[in-house]
Amino acid sequence: MHETNYPAILEHCNGCGICRDSCQLLRESGCTPFEMARQGVTLSEALSCSFCDACAAICPEKLSTGALCAARRREGVDSGEFEVDAFRYLFPDRPNNLMGMYRQHHGIDYSDLAPGANTGTCFFPGCTLMTYSPGLTREVFSRLQKSVQCRAIWTDCCGKLLEQLGLHGRLQLFQDRLRTYAHEHEIKRIITACPGCYYDLAKVFQSGDVIIQTVYETLDFKKAPGSTQLGCTVHDSCPDRFSGLFGSQVRTALQQQGVATPEMQHFGKTTICCGSGGQLSHFRPDFVDELVDQRQAEFIQTGANSMVAYCLSCVLKYDSMPNDLPVTHALNLLLDLEPDYRGAKQRAISMFDGPEGEQRWAAIMAD
Repeated sequence: MHETNYPAILEHCNGCGICRDSCQLLRESGCTPFEMARQGVTLSEALSCSFCDACAAICPEKLSTGALCAARRREGVDSGEFEVDAFRYLFPDRPNNLMGMYRQHHGIDYSDLAPGANTGTCFFPGCTLMTYSPGLTREVFSRLQKSVQCRAIWTDCCGKLLEQLGLHGRLQLFQDRLRTYAHEHEIKRIITACPGCYYDLAKVFQSGDVIIQTVYETLDFKKAPGSTQLGCTVHDSCPDRFSGLFGSQVRTALQQQGVATPEMQHFGKTTICCGSGGQLSHFRPDFVDELVDQRQAEFIQTGANSMVAYCLSCVLKYDSMPNDLPVTHALNLLLDLEPDYRGAKQRAISMFDGPEGEQRWAAIMAD
């Protein structure tokens, strides 16, 4: 057991139970974080955590049950109890993975945008955006070329998924590779559209030799001169929960374009997970359904005509659910660009239909 994640909760949790209001796992278990830490987290409980940190946001001591679950996943991987290799089609450090196969199958390629070039400034769209929304990826890169002399695109992953699956050793190697790549290609500034990538890359390059910026602070979005448009409510991403950087920048850009931004009940620090975190869809689809239903109810209460998210994983989660929740990526709205990611999740699944699909699955799972 990775005991180093337990002492803070054992020492500081007073069992007030306030965190249960924001956490499905704690409500289901009936435990306080103290009780969970004392008796030990089961693997089933660890796989029921989205690592959204809503518990820490509401806790007076800022204690995170997610830390317990992350440690338990790592323990399960190390002991062989958690058969993580069954999910190797997701591993970003493997040459054959789901997103790579999707790009290959749909002819999505960025070789003309100077990947691998030596450059001071590069665009790091993140694996989800560059895979499922190539049109938006290219449009953002084009604008960055003109506005901040962004010379190349870096088509890689931040490695978050390795961390969520408990593959700590592989994560460390992956992050070392990112640092090496940045050094070899003389990268001094990374601009990203993904909140998960932003915060993870900030940790990878915490020495300060590479500056990490958001698309929203580098692009100048046109200001609308006229009247307020129909309102859009903003779904905040879990990685942005505590800093609120993306949420603030997106709201400011929308308001500058005359878009009203009424808030849902849970936003900013109290935002709820879309269900993508911690690969929850694989382990607890029932939890995902509850989260989506809650979000839909909160959206309806705002009276907004659509919901905007600045994480494409969140957008795709809501887009793939049969709930008719109108959602779009903030950049599509701000750049007046038609979405090209509608139905992407279903297209990814359909790649493995029929005899050819079976061959693709065999290839993606091959060691």
